[in-house]
Amino acid sequence: MRFNTTTGYAFQIMLYLTINRRIVSSMELTEYIAVSQRYLIQIARKLRSGGLIVTKNGMCGGYALLKEPAFISAYDIIVIMEGGVCIPESLITAVTDIQNGYNSFLLLVEYIETYLRFMTLDKLADKSINEWHRSSIDAIGLQIVST
Repeated sequence: MRFNTTTGYAFQIMLYLTINRRIVSSMELTEYIAVSQRYLIQIARKLRSGGLIVTKNGMCGGYALLKEPAFISAYDIIVIMEGGVCIPESLITAVTDIQNGYNSFLLLVEYIETYLRFMTLDKLADKSINEWHRSSIDAIGLQIVST
């Protein structure tokens, strides 16, 4: 799975807004992620259209999260920026050619998507992410097995 550079910048913007928990000016964001003002506006427009951030106009304007970080997942950002978790058709064809391989492949895709849904901004911004990662692996495994 590979994401474009714009998605990486979107994650940087979202994490910066999560950590700072205030309205952040576009100038501050462009300096932080080292992109042009124009590129930042394009990325922010997608995030705003997707319902993740809000834009405040005026002298004290900028960007802020629209929802609490615990309610914004990595999956949400990827869907907005990439259109979803895309699996190349050639990979699906190759796996389908192997007997019973397709069912296990679908399980793998479901596992990836579930993990990305569990990975919220508050967890990504938390320095103790490794503890969360270990406990979430067990929770995700239980959720997939029970479905």
